[in-house]
Amino acid sequence: MNFKIEDGQLKIFLEGRIDSNNAAEVEQNIKTIIAENPNCELIFDVDNLQYISSAGLRILMKFRKSKKQKIKIENASKEIFEVLEMTGFTTMFDVQKKLRNVSIEGLQQVGIGMSSKVYRIDADTIIKVYDKKVPMYKITREIDLAKKAFLAGIPTAISYDLVRCGETYGVVFEMIANAVTVGNMLSADNGAHFEEVMKKFAALLKLMHETEIEESDGFPSIKGTWLDWAEGMKQFYNTAEYSMLEKIISAVPDRNTIVHCDFHAGNTLYQNGEIVVIDMADIGYAHPVFDFAAGAFHVLCSDQESIQKALTLSQDNIIKFWNSLLANYFETNDAAKIAELKGIFQAFALLRAAVFPMKHVQISEERKLLYVEGARKNFFPNFDWAMKQVERLKEIF
Repeated sequence: MNFKIEDGQLKIFLEGRIDSNNAAEVEQNIKTIIAENPNCELIFDVDNLQYISSAGLRILMKFRKSKKQKIKIENASKEIFEVLEMTGFTTMFDVQKKLRNVSIEGLQQVGIGMSSKVYRIDADTIIKVYDKKVPMYKITREIDLAKKAFLAGIPTAISYDLVRCGETYGVVFEMIANAVTVGNMLSADNGAHFEEVMKKFAALLKLMHETEIEESDGFPSIKGTWLDWAEGMKQFYNTAEYSMLEKIISAVPDRNTIVHCDFHAGNTLYQNGEIVVIDMADIGYAHPVFDFAAGAFHVLCSDQESIQKALTLSQDNIIKFWNSLLANYFETNDAAKIAELKGIFQAFALLRAAVFPMKHVQISEERKLLYVEGARKNFFPNFDWAMKQVERLKEIF
């Protein structure tokens, strides 16, 4: 019996037929595998399971009772799913249907991020393909949050199908006919409509920051998310450093308005004069500074090659983009005021860099350590200054 362990999950592959003739043998094999890997979350992959009788179902029930938790069953074919649904197993197990396969071979790539690439399927449809290290719960959460954002009035693409793309997963989006990323639009346009696009970009960011939501709407707290990222960084930072991260994040004023948390030229699409936001993996409610942290981070980040690919902008255009966003959002052309805003948001860019390895857990260990080294050089020694920038937030929002 085949199995694999990944990210604390034990996945056991059930194959062929499981009936009274081999149920005892299958049960013993599963017991042996679990005994050798006792502290893992249990998942049954039934992609190649052709038939399961009541004897096989009783085996699954035994392991559910022994684990005392809802065990996941993945890749259930239509026939297997019907058996599980008819017997009530879909209420006792987390049963996921087998996903259709979509090939991206020959498709035009229209966007790239730290953890995904976007391809155009046809004029009305794109597919976002995730890095194979991105866990399924993050993908399904993004689908759910995108729907919540749409219902809250945020212009966003509609996700309607979770699919497999070889060894990884993808999400198909529609209602974005002939759209291109804002970054691609600005790069191809040679600056002809730069300010026109930036006014719309800033207006969409303001719309999100003016959209109030309730906790019952199901959006996560971004402050809570950042505190979780800081908690995850304990493996890299000492107690004093972690304490500084926790202190500054906790000090940010509370707000119940939407923030995207990764709002940039590569995560927005330009479609028939309208800007539509995508990539809802980190959207939630919080103070707007968490969005401006991303903008400042993109300008200051030492890993400019990756940033330029994600935003589909040159370094010069990234700086131009950031200046224009501040001018349009805060409705000022005062160079001194914009410089002041940049200084405040720089503190949050350094904070974002300090927790970046937890935001993108799939990046290499080498890159994670570069961010840690950068935090020890640029953020922690300037912590008192950074805390003063938190105090100034009430002056500008």
